[in-house]
Amino acid sequence: MNAYICPSAMNDFGLLIFESLDDDNWDRSLQPIYVAEEGTEESNVLNAFMDTVWDGFYTGQVRQSRFPAIVDSADTIYTITLTGSPPKD
Repeated sequence: MNAYICPSAMNDFGLLIFESLDDDNWDRSLQPIYVAEEGTEESNVLNAFMDTVWDGFYTGQVRQSRFPAIVDSADTIYTITLTGSPPKD
């Protein structure tokens, strides 16, 4: 196995997945997303998954705004900052 398992902290980690539910979630980008642990200097910068739409030879440049993050769930508070473009009129 090519991994390190920390048995004392395994129960404190969780997977946080969030996504945009707006009508234009395939057209408008929210990224990058900053997830910062309050009270520390730790933060994580998230980008959306790679697009899988091909338009001939080039990618379609569309992607769903879905973001996964591994977080410590033991009494930890996180601040999530969205940096995307404003909605279209």
